[in-house]
Amino acid sequence: MRVPQCGRAIVRRLTPQDATRMFRPGDFLLTVSDGGLARVAGAVTGSAINHAALIVDASGALVEANPYLSRDARPYRVTSIERYLRAGKPCWIGYVELKEGTRQDVVAFARHFAEARGPVSLTGRLLIVLHLLLNVAPRSLAERHRWLRRALSYFNRHALVLREESCFASGEFVARALERGGFLWEHDPAQVTPADLFRRYAIADAPATITPMPLASRRASHASASRAPITGRATVTRFAPRASVRGATALANDPRVAEDPQSGLHALLQVGLVAAAGLTVIGMLEQIAHWFANEG
Repeated sequence: MRVPQCGRAIVRRLTPQDATRMFRPGDFLLTVSDGGLARVAGAVTGSAINHAALIVDASGALVEANPYLSRDARPYRVTSIERYLRAGKPCWIGYVELKEGTRQDVVAFARHFAEARGPVSLTGRLLIVLHLLLNVAPRSLAERHRWLRRALSYFNRHALVLREESCFASGEFVARALERGGFLWEHDPAQVTPADLFRRYAIADAPATITPMPLASRRASHASASRAPITGRATVTRFAPRASVRGATALANDPRVAEDPQSGLHALLQVGLVAAAGLTVIGMLEQIAHWFANEG
């Protein structure tokens, strides 16, 4: 039985001046990485935000799934928010609401993977790439294009997960850590990407515009209103609700924009090309495996 997503978060942008502030362990970071795996994740989701990490102490230390494809063999590594800010990368913090007493469990989950010593193989990295191409890419396209929305429920129910054991992409790593704090996802956490986390929990930081009124004008307006006779039925001003904070219990999509048939056909063609490319890569990997077996 499918369960609705449970858990709340608010994502806000950081400034370089926030590098020295105190952070809350158990919250998460969204940013932009130059790593090969992160670039693939950004390409298949159509988002510049391509990497996620978990905050593990008050100084802003992070545990993250390694965003690089071949530069670093560690599956997970420890870094910091300050490092991303100094590199000029945009950073957003996801302030999460967790069940009481579970925040330390979320941090312990991340630290457990950071302490793993075994390097991940090149095959493991390629499997993550295939997972992004064959699972995340079709679902992301179906979510962004109106003509493919009917296929979205199918992709949500049928997740093609390709990876070595406990070798997660950055979005899945954060999603599985938050599960320890009471988050329940509406689909397989393997399909959660940094772009998903941003889209669901980010709120607009637009400042409120206030136009000051001179005190004399305000007094004159109030005096004339008090002297005016009351005739007929009073006018009731309708209440306009504020835009609600998008959290796990408020998963409504943004207002849909009607798309022409050409965009829908183009998106469908993209899904076909992605699937064909994935099958081609799988075939090449099988040939390489057979070659190594024969050489042995």
